Amino acid sequence: MNRRNAVADTIPNESAASRPESRAVPCRHLRTNGMYVFDSLPEDDEYETSGAWCQQTMKPFGPDDDLVGRRECRNSGRPCYEPL
Repeated sequence: MNRRNAVADTIPNESAASRPESRAVPCRHLRTNGMYVFDSLPEDDEYETSGAWCQQTMKPFGPDDDLVGRRECRNSGRPCYEPL
């Protein structure tokens, strides 16, 4: 499913589920509102409510059309992932 024309929903992206999950460092292109408000963010993003976007697309999805987030953008299996 192409996320460019879709509203963010709670349905997980099928292609992201098939990739191996990694707890690597965040991608260098990940940006969140919290980065500009707080001087540090907790490691656990379970309660993260600020918006996230990819610096490459400037949208809430990456160049691979998967959603962007602190958890999703730690996946070293994503083709667009670049560690800090």
